[in-house]
Amino acid sequence: MGVVRQCYNATMKKAHPDIVVISPDGEYLMIVEVKLNDNNVRNQEAVNQLRYIMASIGCSVGLVVSGEHIFLLRDSLEKSHGESINLVGEARLPDSLLPPADEQWRGERALEFESQVQRWLEKLKLTSNIENLPNDLRELLGEPIMSLLRLGEIRAAGPRWSKVAS
Repeated sequence: MGVVRQCYNATMKKAHPDIVVISPDGEYLMIVEVKLNDNNVRNQEAVNQLRYIMASIGCSVGLVVSGEHIFLLRDSLEKSHGESINLVGEARLPDSLLPPADEQWRGERALEFESQVQRWLEKLKLTSNIENLPNDLRELLGEPIMSLLRLGEIRAAGPRWSKVAS
């Protein structure tokens, strides 16, 4: 068990979010983990990875976007070290809602998807109207999440080219 935990911890220490929402004073308002594939095992791995990242950088709201699913995690801050980070909801994110990816990522499917998700979040921030979203997605995002998007700057958490190079 100890060896598995050590390997898991070593892997997670290298993890960082794909997209961040940063307040004007530099605080992490929300972090987003993006995975192209959509299956239960990968979804659970992405949720666990996001929990670790949220705890390590002190962010209390996170989204996992995996294929056509979006998961919302929140830290109730009742316990330390991320023990109170829970999955609070899930919704479908139909492809039809995603804008085209930035041209520079064409041909790199994972980076295209990450770019699409970022552009979608930026578009949501600007429209300030979630009435046109499907019911489950509208309920998941709601006013608290929309307020974070409006308040913060949405950007890539790091250089996307580094993923291509590795």
